[in-house]
Amino acid sequence: MIPRGKLDITYAAIFRGLLYCMSADKADRQNRETNDGLICLSVRTGLHLVLSALNYPPGSEILVTNINIPDMFNILDAHGLKSVPLALNKNTLGINAEEMENAITPNTRAILITHLFGAIMDTGKIVALAKKHNLTVIEDCAQAFTGDAYRGNPLSDVVMFSFGLIKTNTTLTGALLKFNNNWIYKKAITFNSTLPVQLTGIFAKKLRKALIIKLLTTNVVYTLFYKFCMAGGRDFDDVLAGFTKGFPGAEVMEKIRFRPCAGNIGLIKYRLESFNSGNIEKRRNNALQILQHLPRSVKIGSLNNYNSHWVLPVETANPAKLIAYLRANGFDATQRASSLVKITGGETNSPDELKLESLVYIPVQSLNKSGINKLGVLLKQFFAR
Repeated sequence: MIPRGKLDITYAAIFRGLLYCMSADKADRQNRETNDGLICLSVRTGLHLVLSALNYPPGSEILVTNINIPDMFNILDAHGLKSVPLALNKNTLGINAEEMENAITPNTRAILITHLFGAIMDTGKIVALAKKHNLTVIEDCAQAFTGDAYRGNPLSDVVMFSFGLIKTNTTLTGALLKFNNNWIYKKAITFNSTLPVQLTGIFAKKLRKALIIKLLTTNVVYTLFYKFCMAGGRDFDDVLAGFTKGFPGAEVMEKIRFRPCAGNIGLIKYRLESFNSGNIEKRRNNALQILQHLPRSVKIGSLNNYNSHWVLPVETANPAKLIAYLRANGFDATQRASSLVKITGGETNSPDELKLESLVYIPVQSLNKSGINKLGVLLKQFFAR
């Protein structure tokens, strides 16, 4: 079976990380500032640092893309802030500037823009409108790292990139925050310096787990593991979620209030310096070849101008049937490629609004030419019914 995804890190990089954890010259890597910004434990931690710096009054309103991981909404809530959702368009994977303007009140302080699935939404009108109303702009690019191809809108105050376990250019945990607002930058650094350093052993454990996941996601082992789970009556999605969840448990604030250890920082800096966009281009080309077999009505982000296809979702009225069909033919599709949720409010009742419950994520990362052709034919046959 073709896995739904594979870790974007080599065995060599994982062993390098383990060496960083054991080496004596850790002090050389303690500096969490880079020429690009601030290295922190996660995008969740980054959002917490930025909100701590901004120190908005309780009850202040933050405009948000209405789909994100639940922890991001929980962090806003922990800071006493109200999330005001803006609907995502399934074709552009962007938000509507007119709807945004209608949502702005005298109590609105900022907007959190979330780029989903590897697609970069057009932020021009959004950021211009935010600046018109003196709103802070925070870009969440956790799913959209592409190296220097996109560094955030130059007028955004903060741009956050994730290197979590299943992300592009992963370092298993870690994030990079870029700042175009020097005041927020200095305050965030100050707050970050007050956090304790995460134990090196915790990061080393993540590295060892990554070795297991790398082995598990080889095609033969993955197929056997899938059959084992099915024979035991286990929910395959639940089993995999247990492996890949970055911050398991409900108390997210307790888990994110740390600085990364020196070994983690060393691996982040190494991966940034040695980053090669070749894997992204391969993934993007794979996705485009698969998508050419599909009707436009099932494509997500068909009008988006740049999509690196971190994941490849398609829309269907019967997700369970499509998943079963693809798995029976050797491709592990899923509805749970990430832990995204949609918060209520801001719905447009438009047929073009993105609906998570209708999405199925198609494996795209590790396909060869014959796999691409086979998957394309299978999808074409399914949607022709």
